[in-house]
Amino acid sequence: MEIKKFNEKMIGDVVRLWNESVVPYSIYAEFTEESFKDKFINNPFYDNDGSCVVEEAGKIIAFGNATYNNNGLDVEKTPGYITCIAVDKAYWRQGIGTKILHYLEEFLMSKGKILVRNFFGNPINLKWYVPGYSKHEHAGAPAVEINSPYYFLLMANGYNINGQQDAYHIDLTKYQMPQKVIDKINENEKDGYTITIYDEKIHYGFDELFDALGSEGWRQAIKNNLAKEKPLPILIVQKDGEILGFTGPINNEPSGRAFLAGVAIHPKAQARGLGKTMFCSLCQKSKENGSTFMTLFTGSDNKARNIYLYAGLRVVRSFAVMRKDLK
Repeated sequence: MEIKKFNEKMIGDVVRLWNESVVPYSIYAEFTEESFKDKFINNPFYDNDGSCVVEEAGKIIAFGNATYNNNGLDVEKTPGYITCIAVDKAYWRQGIGTKILHYLEEFLMSKGKILVRNFFGNPINLKWYVPGYSKHEHAGAPAVEINSPYYFLLMANGYNINGQQDAYHIDLTKYQMPQKVIDKINENEKDGYTITIYDEKIHYGFDELFDALGSEGWRQAIKNNLAKEKPLPILIVQKDGEILGFTGPINNEPSGRAFLAGVAIHPKAQARGLGKTMFCSLCQKSKENGSTFMTLFTGSDNKARNIYLYAGLRVVRSFAVMRKDLK
């Protein structure tokens, strides 16, 4: 058995390997040659030196990829990422995965990396399906699926758990706004707090909201949306025209998935149930917009989880953020 650098002539064999020895035994989505190229080769952070295969008698029996994104910082201040390791099912438990892992770690060290973190910061992120549902997908795994073979491979090679991300799901085809939510919305409306679609002509205060929340990520997501020729609708909580919360934008992805950039309420309007009722309203609006399901993930200790559970979402998978110091 020999570890070799990957080249594009191997794509067909690697795709077959993935679809036969990974997809049936995991949550990960299948590849076509075209989707593999889009995910790896065409990714601006792809480095071919970070991809390898193992050959046995001319047959590719394993594949691995590692990558990095320096974000304009010193190379030692940002982690490297192990994207995936796939081994032909006929060769499981022969130490091949460990050999590839060490090869990829050596690659990252050659790029100046002193640590590896496996989480959603990886610029090459793999699509996965919610178990028990047909093609209910999430665009990228937030970390390493707990108790998966990959998880145990990393644990056996010096990786430590550095946090937990939980993935949530709801089947929107069956969604109905609970009466308790309708009652709460009516109660808040009496005090002037209404849930509505953002209208730039009458609503103000996005920047003030994001200042209060300390979230530049949400600020940028909303700015990017509003800069579009046809911005997607954004659900907000407002009082007297002031924006006191947001969720959305309302967007039906091609798979039927309802998109979510975030959900948040201004500190001065919290403790009124506005976040919960606004998110439930997003579920209803998304269903009306043609979405059939919603998936999202958040930290296991994030208070937003109470909003998602209130709306009827359920945890369908838990993922470990994993880390290893290379020096």
